[in-house]
Amino acid sequence: MDVMAKCHPGDRVRLVRTTDPYTRLPVGARGTVRLIDGAGTVHIAWDDGHLLGLIPGADHFEVLLPLAQAHE
Repeated sequence: MDVMAKCHPGDRVRLVRTTDPYTRLPVGARGTVRLIDGAGTVHIAWDDGHLLGLIPGADHFEVLLPLAQAHE
């Protein structure tokens, strides 16, 4: 999956599933994409204050409203 085609910094996302056994983020948590690093990890500032990067293919999330659409 090409993460850069799916989301961009500023997009709002919702957590569907994570493989991180230590996170307290619940399914359905919402956050804002901050950056996508060279390895493809999507770094998200979650609304509850957590900062957790998601790994495409291992973790799953959905883009709620791409930033570009929000400004149309």
